[in-house]
Amino acid sequence: MDRFDADGIIEAAEFRTKLEAVLRNAAEALGGGAGIIALWGDRERRFVRAASFGLDAKALKRLSPLLDEAIPDLAVSRRSFDRISKLLPHAPLPSTESGLAQDPVMALPLVTEGKVAGLILVLRPWSADTFATTDQRVLAGFAEQAAIAVENARLVHELAREKRRLESIVENSAEGIWSINWERRITGFNATMEKLTGWHRDEVLHRYCYDILPVRDGHGKELCQILCPLARAGDEPRSVVEVEGPIKTKDGQSLEVARTYAVMRSPKAELLGAVINLRDITRLREVENLRSTLLSAVSHQLQTPISIIKGYANILARRDARWDRGTLRQGLRVIEEEGDRLSKLVNNLLRASRIDTGELSLEKEPVELPKLVQRVVRRLRVKSDIHRFEVKFPLGFPTVMADPQGMEEVLINLIDNAMKYSPAGGKVSIEGRVSGEEVVVSVADDGIGLSMRDKELIFQRFYRVEGPLFSKVPGVGLGLFICQSIVNAHGGKIEVVSQAGKGSCFTFTLPLG
Repeated sequence: MDRFDADGIIEAAEFRTKLEAVLRNAAEALGGGAGIIALWGDRERRFVRAASFGLDAKALKRLSPLLDEAIPDLAVSRRSFDRISKLLPHAPLPSTESGLAQDPVMALPLVTEGKVAGLILVLRPWSADTFATTDQRVLAGFAEQAAIAVENARLVHELAREKRRLESIVENSAEGIWSINWERRITGFNATMEKLTGWHRDEVLHRYCYDILPVRDGHGKELCQILCPLARAGDEPRSVVEVEGPIKTKDGQSLEVARTYAVMRSPKAELLGAVINLRDITRLREVENLRSTLLSAVSHQLQTPISIIKGYANILARRDARWDRGTLRQGLRVIEEEGDRLSKLVNNLLRASRIDTGELSLEKEPVELPKLVQRVVRRLRVKSDIHRFEVKFPLGFPTVMADPQGMEEVLINLIDNAMKYSPAGGKVSIEGRVSGEEVVVSVADDGIGLSMRDKELIFQRFYRVEGPLFSKVPGVGLGLFICQSIVNAHGGKIEVVSQAGKGSCFTFTLPLG
């Protein structure tokens, strides 16, 4: 017969008290002086004492070997009674707490759902008669009581364990999970909800949900009475309702979330409450806004050079016109410049894509930064006659191991930005110095500068500073993102110091060696 695992229920005090009462009644009914109930333990791989009556510690120790083999075999045999002196012929008899030796023994299995859950055995004084078949029927009744107690304890233990498992799942869920009753008072609040909202569960339990986390629209207007399925339970047939919108955290921060209400009803369709899953979709909204911004910016940035190229091409291709060489050269130069502008935009988009997929590769070689800076300045100087360039690198400036194309792209972006965002002209200063185990290169201008907020976001992909002065400068917000990615890939860092109206200074570092 299969064995039942009683691990986990033996230690319950109330359960042991019930078993002791059954055992005491069985011993008294059978004229016994002592008894034991043992349950099968999977961890121990043997029967473990769960309750005893009338035996001292020494007697229990003497009976332990019998629980491993002899008593279990006796319990399932047709003649389930014998004498201990026959089962353990060379061992002293166990004695009761009063010192009375015990010899006749009878044992029966405790069976639950077809499995042996344990054993019940009763002992009589050595001078008493051996148990008889009629005694088996009496003990069988008590064995059934004990088996019922074991099964009930097992069910309680399983329910408690399942409850703990479900609580653990809810508590450790990556989503916020909370529950409300039919009055819309909060009855549950998991750890993720605490992290998302800043509210501790002890602060919100039994309070109205619309006081703590009201549903709002994009303008901050509360919509609880309109959207909450419990508020409109009379005309809301659905059991699952999804609502999206911002919430305010405890410290006043706005958080974009999606809520899924699972409405609970009784078998009679009475409203009991709801379980609500809450997901932070702030990042998703940012990505959606970013995508819209990107599509708008890219469309605009692509359309402008395409329109210019098409316009000049149509003009130069007119059959009724006779263009002189100067006009043709100027038109073709504009077409070439706009083609370069398109190429740069596409290359930036491809570079950003490679950065996102981790495919940014570097081919390092010795690079002399002062010479590279001078070469970039010579290329860009011809674009403006209102900017003055100042390059300062100390003599003996060390060579660095870097990707020359990547470093050239960083310098072109930084110096070109310094010119673009200094529409009134002024000085563009490029300086280099050595600091410890790294080189430091800075590009400063006298331009329009950045606000505190813009400084924190300027290196994000597709971020564009808003304002009339900035909107005149073409671009999709990838230049500084690419610069940061290239510098970081070299093991350096890039940062900006700026003040609105007083220019900016971008500084990047590269490790030596």
